[in-house]
Amino acid sequence: MKDQRDEREHLQLFDLIARDWTLQSKAAGVVFNNDSTALAFDCSDGTIRLAATADKASPNKRMRRAADSARLTIAPRTAPMGALKSADHTAARSSAVIPHGPSNFAFGTETGRINTVTPGGTSVYLPHRAAGPIVAVTATAQDDGPLAYASGCDVMLFRAGTDSAPETATLAGEVVTLQFSPDGKTLAIGHCSGTSVWTFGADTPGFELDLKSTGLCWSSDGRWLGCCLETAGFALIDVANQSAVTQENFPATVGSIAFGGDGSTVIASGAYRVAAWDLLEPEKNILTGKSGLVLIDTIASCPTRNLVAVGYSNGLVSLAQIGEPGEILLREDTGVGVTALAWSRDGRFLGLAGSDGSAALVEFPDDMFKPGTTY
Repeated sequence: MKDQRDEREHLQLFDLIARDWTLQSKAAGVVFNNDSTALAFDCSDGTIRLAATADKASPNKRMRRAADSARLTIAPRTAPMGALKSADHTAARSSAVIPHGPSNFAFGTETGRINTVTPGGTSVYLPHRAAGPIVAVTATAQDDGPLAYASGCDVMLFRAGTDSAPETATLAGEVVTLQFSPDGKTLAIGHCSGTSVWTFGADTPGFELDLKSTGLCWSSDGRWLGCCLETAGFALIDVANQSAVTQENFPATVGSIAFGGDGSTVIASGAYRVAAWDLLEPEKNILTGKSGLVLIDTIASCPTRNLVAVGYSNGLVSLAQIGEPGEILLREDTGVGVTALAWSRDGRFLGLAGSDGSAALVEFPDDMFKPGTTY
């Protein structure tokens, strides 16, 4: 029987610009390191699989421009994808994977240790240690910035370049998630009793709101904090005013939120189209993408363009420009949901994972988003 792909008029965009693999255990998360040289797949069995973004068969090397029409085409890939690497010493991993330093990753363990992992998979202990299993770790993008980690109700803050013991504070409930603001001066903590916001080196004290967060996301300027809620919907916290607005009535759980690349919108999953609002007018909807009959599982905002990657519960992945009704089909539906999406900091790469163990690293050609470009 003839392969169905051979019967298509041309290969799909995903086939031309993505490297894809099948994981032994599905990835609950995907994360790039800070210098955009590697991607980590955070697998549900505790393993970590790693891919380098550098590719000898990059789509940029397969671009062709027609002499008569100036139309760009991408030649099909012929080189092998290359195997994923495995991180060392992940058997006791107890937290999600995070970027750490310029190029490494880090995770916490059941023994209270924190491991840092190179893009090649080498894992070594950091000097920090908790008395029990570490449930969450976060670090700033700055090389000399602080690192925070949580065990039970305790949060430890370690400042780089010092020999002093970590600063420790105890929350009213067990910690679920941690996230530093982009400038590293504020730490958001989601715990079983609410959401705490701590600001360092400022006269303004921290504050706490009665919002049980399962996920946190900062705007690029640090003014806004988005919180996925244990109940339906999400909350948008104005950090300066210490106040929150809640968006509810979603048809499904909001598993991910993000802020638009131009800094003016907040975006959420959990609906039948991309849910977006104006940050200064939370009651103002921003029409984005198409409306359909399939729920959106997860979204990720591009840090360098006003684009959002959209993952649907049927496996379809698309790109939408915030404020525009159209979408670019990136991957056709696979029949299974998208568990995670993430952009690299330079906006050149998109990582994605599905509930069937599928995993991919997409590299966007340099000319793809230039005005007037056709393929």
